[in-house]
Amino acid sequence: MSRTTRLQDLIRELRHHTGPIGGPELAGRLGITLRTLYQDVAALRAVGVEVVNAPGQGYVLPPDVALPPAALAEPAPREPAELTFYTNPLSRGGIVHWMLEELGVPYRTVTLEYGTAMKSPDYLALNPMGKVPAIRHGDVVVTEAAAICAYLADAFPEAGLAPPPAARGDYYRWLFFAAGPLEAALSLNTLGVQPTAEQQRQLGCGNYWTVIETLAGALDGRRHIAGTAFSAADVYVGSHLGWGMHFGTIPRRPEFEAYWQGLQERPAWLRCQAYVEQALSPLA
Repeated sequence: MSRTTRLQDLIRELRHHTGPIGGPELAGRLGITLRTLYQDVAALRAVGVEVVNAPGQGYVLPPDVALPPAALAEPAPREPAELTFYTNPLSRGGIVHWMLEELGVPYRTVTLEYGTAMKSPDYLALNPMGKVPAIRHGDVVVTEAAAICAYLADAFPEAGLAPPPAARGDYYRWLFFAAGPLEAALSLNTLGVQPTAEQQRQLGCGNYWTVIETLAGALDGRRHIAGTAFSAADVYVGSHLGWGMHFGTIPRRPEFEAYWQGLQERPAWLRCQAYVEQALSPLA
């Protein structure tokens, strides 16, 4: 129960009594301690509700007190901020699409074509990189898929897609391992760039095979990358592994295939796959 609700209940209880009511009886009726009652009476007086304490008799509420006082009125519920998702079916936007489906909240999708639409002045004002995905949540703009996943998990905590703050070590570690070393190593390897030993010391990703071995070790025997529950980190890491194994940029190691198999059964992921297939069907 919020303190505002408790104070309003105190006023209602006093209003229903034609005469004074003793502190112990009043506290009992409200289900609070005497100490809390004294604090609440003081709080009412601080906002101009002069609860009278008649010596030897108890508390009395003056008849002219409004119920509830304007200072204690609950704020009107705010309309939820609109959530807009900018994407293209053939992009990393698929990661954020999966995340949004896991949240189960309303959102509006804006599909941008590569070229003119992504490089238009309106979209460049939103994301100067001219790339997708991006989201606008009310007045908040977030770009970069990993950042969007982390933001959405915090913006909608009821979905349970982030561990408690004290248990987020693995969550942050592997979410941003995939966004940093894994993405960089995959990109270099796809481009045919094989860094020398000296260059590997300069690169945050080191070399491709060290990254692959590190991630395989983290997933060995685990259904989820961060703890025992599915999280936004699984959305991000799983997306990279699924795409990478499909397109041949990541080897089909047993650790990766077992992990990805479990994620593919999630209804939100299946909905995203159906959307992509439908979006691409005219191109077939």
